[in-house]
Amino acid sequence: MKFLRSLVPWILVIAIILAALYLPDLGPENYKDFDSFFANERIRQGIAGYEVAIIKDGEIAFNKAYGFDGERKTLESATPLYLGPASEILTGTLLCQLVNEKKITLDAPIAQFIPELASLKARRASSAALDMPLTLRQLAAHRVAFPEKDLAAFDPGTTGLEAGLPDPELFLKSHFPTEKYTRSRLSYRIVGAVLEKATGKPYSDLLESMITIPLGMYLTTAKPSSIAQIAVGSGSFFGLSFPYREKVPIDAAASDGIVTTSADIAKFLKFVVSPQRGQAIPGLSSSQTPLLYQPLYKDGDTGFGWRILESKDGRFIFQGGSIRGYASRIVIYPERNAAIAILSSQNGILISNFILPMLVTSAEQILFNGESRRPFPSWRAELVAGFIFFIYLLSIILQTLSSYSWARDLLKYRESSISQLYARFAFARTIGGLLLRVLAVVLAPFAAGYLVGRAVPYQELIAFEPGIASVLMTAMLFGVIRNISRIILYIRLRRA
Repeated sequence: MKFLRSLVPWILVIAIILAALYLPDLGPENYKDFDSFFANERIRQGIAGYEVAIIKDGEIAFNKAYGFDGERKTLESATPLYLGPASEILTGTLLCQLVNEKKITLDAPIAQFIPELASLKARRASSAALDMPLTLRQLAAHRVAFPEKDLAAFDPGTTGLEAGLPDPELFLKSHFPTEKYTRSRLSYRIVGAVLEKATGKPYSDLLESMITIPLGMYLTTAKPSSIAQIAVGSGSFFGLSFPYREKVPIDAAASDGIVTTSADIAKFLKFVVSPQRGQAIPGLSSSQTPLLYQPLYKDGDTGFGWRILESKDGRFIFQGGSIRGYASRIVIYPERNAAIAILSSQNGILISNFILPMLVTSAEQILFNGESRRPFPSWRAELVAGFIFFIYLLSIILQTLSSYSWARDLLKYRESSISQLYARFAFARTIGGLLLRVLAVVLAPFAAGYLVGRAVPYQELIAFEPGIASVLMTAMLFGVIRNISRIILYIRLRRA
């Protein structure tokens, strides 16, 4: 009977997996148009809503919104959303414009503009900090050794994650570096502050006068309070959404706090990848736009806000990531006069690092090849994972309730010389499991901090992937309670 009880959780897990594999899937096997692709995949990937903009042959070929925000209000292509870490491409454009206008130089020490940052050190891509003044070029290229704990004035407290890389190996190399060289979101916040010092104008005014008004981006701003109806962001709990109503501090605009729409970002991308002959914005003409997506260093991977990866298939130029409640993914193909942007009203590690990149890859196939196969159904996988975690938690709870029987049976084993070794092993395993679980709970923020290159509190761990983070934490804590209960009852029964 006991053996059958232990089999029940595994039977349920197998049944759930088989159901996920064999239940009919949504959508066609292959997609040939953007509308059906994004409409179906929003549901299959478990995303509350997103806006999409696609540039093809230098024209806005597709611009549409799907789904809803955190308050279940329908999204439109003109619904303002936070751009998140992709805000860097607009800050980078401002930097390029001011450099071209000779109002600032890339190799000027930033201490010249902000003396209190004279202690910041530059670094090469694979070396320790260099004993030399930090320049604006190094800052914009993310080559800074940040003592972040000493820069509270430049860290308004926003939290988020940069979008993942399209290649798993590159993703791991980027997030688990072999040297202390990570990308900090503070870099472009300080770039924004330098631009303000150099021009004597607020960042929001620079953005408006040099980019948004010249390009007709009237719903793009670094002052969210000036926009009446910004979509409410949402989090994801195993494919289910719930609202986040926290606002992003205005001080974070230069790196991740700009508000825009897919209709506006389409105008910006059209200018970047295919400006009309003679078209210009202050400090940047149509012939100069390629400067934006060239590496600031020959051995670097960052241009004026853009990530640039070289591969055998050519360059891959992208930007994106997530902040609390919002995520985005933007990819440009300058040689083909094309671009793809997805702005989502939902955040999460899985959404920004895997789901949005996967959607962009499929949309790219439709854009250039006319057809794409149906991608992996992430929402179904999340639901399966959620059910398995629930069964696991239920199993641990039942094991906790039967701790007395476990301790009593273990004592019976000790009475037999043949089974004494097993009893000792089981008790030692229980103690080891307790210690490992406690260690995992204590070290979780430090492990996540190593992953993203900065300190990560428990609150942020749960906020960015509520399903996985909360269930894993709960499973660990319930496991601790079970093991403690077993150990206490075993010791008491043995003494009795």
